Amino acid sequence: MVEKFSKQVTIMMELGLRGGPDIARAMAVGAKFTMLGRTIMYGTAALGSRGGDHTIAILNRQLQQVMEQLCCQRIQELPNHLLP
Repeated sequence: MVEKFSKQVTIMMELGLRGGPDIARAMAVGAKFTMLGRTIMYGTAALGSRGGDHTIAILNRQLQQVMEQLCCQRIQELPNHLLP
């Protein structure tokens, strides 16, 4: 379905994403970006004003780790490694 509509609309994913592996899977199936509202709010609740930045840094590192484990240099390579 993503192939059918990706040229007409921007594909976004929001539901159920909690970490870097979830972001990698969403990007592999065609999402252009992901929303992680609850995850960011947890970081903000725990650390105050610096919590959002800290959470984003953790998510970036998790995504980078997934990409390194799969030997991906770019996000665009994820479908080659994560999809059958």
